[in-house]
Amino acid sequence: MAFRLPGSGGLSVSQEMREILGQPGFLSIGRGGQKLRQLYSFHSRSFKSTLLTRFGLACYLGELDSVKKDVQAGSAPDLTSWETAFQFGYATLVVAGAQRAERLDGQPMYHADVLKFLLSSGAPPDVPDIVGSTALHHATMNDNARVDLARILLQNGANVNHQDRYGCVPLLGCFQSNQVEAVELLMEFGADVNIPDADGIVPNNFLLRCGPQVTAAVQKWLRKRSGVEAPMEEKKCDNCGKQPLGKDVKLKMCSACRTTWYCSTQCQRQHWKSHKPNCRPFSQSTTVTLIPTYYEHGTLTPMADFMRNMTGVTSTAPKFTSTAPPKPSLSNKAMVIKVQVPWSLVGGTPVNSPETPLLIYNKKRDFVCSVFRSSNPAAYDQIQDVVRKRGVGGAKGYFPAELENPGKLVVKVDQILAEQPF
Repeated sequence: MAFRLPGSGGLSVSQEMREILGQPGFLSIGRGGQKLRQLYSFHSRSFKSTLLTRFGLACYLGELDSVKKDVQAGSAPDLTSWETAFQFGYATLVVAGAQRAERLDGQPMYHADVLKFLLSSGAPPDVPDIVGSTALHHATMNDNARVDLARILLQNGANVNHQDRYGCVPLLGCFQSNQVEAVELLMEFGADVNIPDADGIVPNNFLLRCGPQVTAAVQKWLRKRSGVEAPMEEKKCDNCGKQPLGKDVKLKMCSACRTTWYCSTQCQRQHWKSHKPNCRPFSQSTTVTLIPTYYEHGTLTPMADFMRNMTGVTSTAPKFTSTAPPKPSLSNKAMVIKVQVPWSLVGGTPVNSPETPLLIYNKKRDFVCSVFRSSNPAAYDQIQDVVRKRGVGGAKGYFPAELENPGKLVVKVDQILAEQPF
């Protein structure tokens, strides 16, 4: 049978797949897009690298010397072509091998070097397979993403905004699988967050459902593009740029405003002239005082975790429960908190639900509380207004805070921090 011949990779395309693929344009769910995803995944399980051509197998296994020899001798196939019924280009085969190949003989594999050589020898970076996925899609959207290879592809002209048959750009696949490092890379190379897929899903609108790490990465790059900065954009010394590395570099916040990091007293002194105009300490005019309520929420599943489970993507997003009340060690504790405001959807638009409490927690989740409007209406309304106007998606915001005691949480609201990865 044809799918058992060299170059087939053991793959075949079913009649049902052909009928769906035969439709013009992008494939929405209503036009069989989701069914095609399922069939593609099912039939891809039949892949056998030993049923590639000799050259295709060398690419898959990262055999640099063999690939070079064939190309230089003129015995390699057309580098612009593809193998298997799924139409995998040679760059895609290199990526697939880097993600999955294992050598029983223990020989090293040089996938990055093979990819560089192929691209420099005329192999295009953007050969689409039967569902329109390029090597860049494959390198970034899976749990075994290879960001190093994705960078090589982008440096050699890969289209960061290529849409597959589902209308999806690589960025959207990264969102769904929580590949934050890949998100960072694609945004670095100019990924457009406003390209809708076949079902009208726009990455920038889908952001909040994909978790705080994805959100923080995207928002950081959008600010960079617009030349805007936000406090605590990255955890690094604001003077010398050092980042925390184990025990060697430890960062401490400015004790007044708690929005700036320093690795040493010397760096803080050197930076004071620049920081002084922006150093706004905790005071009555810059803070609100909230009265926390503690009760057992049960297990709270993040929206991103729920979304990924619904779509069959394995999620490692954390789950957390409330504390009631916090441990005494948290009293007089400075922390960064996440404030989620209540909202419900009416016709797809978020609307206020003031009868529902704010949900507040810190990164370690050793502090989780609710705040009801009835306890302090003015403070509740003020922080909710800041989040809705300046928070990400109008749904959540990050602030410096101090828990003076279990019944008093002081939150600095004159500045909203950059989105944090929690």
